Amino acid sequence: RYVVGPENPTSGQIFVLVSWRNPTFVALAQAGSVEKLVDALMWALVPVFMIAKGASLIEIGWVTGIYGFVWGGSQLWTGPLSDLVGRKWPTVAGFFLCAGGVLAFPFFASVTAWAVAAAVTGVGMALLYPTLIAAMGDIAHPAWRGSALGVYRFWRDLGYAIGALAMGLIADASGMLAAGFWFTGIAMAISGIWLILRMEETHPKLNPASEKET
Repeated sequence: RYVVGPENPTSGQIFVLVSWRNPTFVALAQAGSVEKLVDALMWALVPVFMIAKGASLIEIGWVTGIYGFVWGGSQLWTGPLSDLVGRKWPTVAGFFLCAGGVLAFPFFASVTAWAVAAAVTGVGMALLYPTLIAAMGDIAHPAWRGSALGVYRFWRDLGYAIGALAMGLIADASGMLAAGFWFTGIAMAISGIWLILRMEETHPKLNPASEKET
């Protein structure tokens, strides 16, 4: 079930394997990067958007706090869920839930509605967050798993910078804060489609084949 890489691979070879060569690794890496757009949006753009709509700092704290609480707490159930039903479809569902929550946000004008959108987005993040890293661990050979996860984390954490910069440029160019929400929601939906098309199920019980050639 492990992806087969070069014998005693170098860090560079593992980077190429995870970033370009293996379709499932590539799907997971792009997903990790794109999902960080949601974090950048929730922590940076949502407060600015809510202030522009007249929300107080306390209301902003409640909405962003609900997002973080639902995301963190729900992982106690979504992680075990992926052990039962596999990694792929919970991850895909998470991407589309996040897309829906993010796209709905600018159409609302009340703190209650924003809190609901934040909660939906939090559930989506809880579905995808533990399953992405679990999927990487499922198929990365133990001999070079740490290196593979390092490459995944490189692409994932790069999403913070890409997301913050892209949303700032888009909002500035369009003159609309809502454009950042549209960009993030559409990117999440496209990333989810990529996972459907290119990610294999990685759970050992659902993909019990012996080592696969890349």
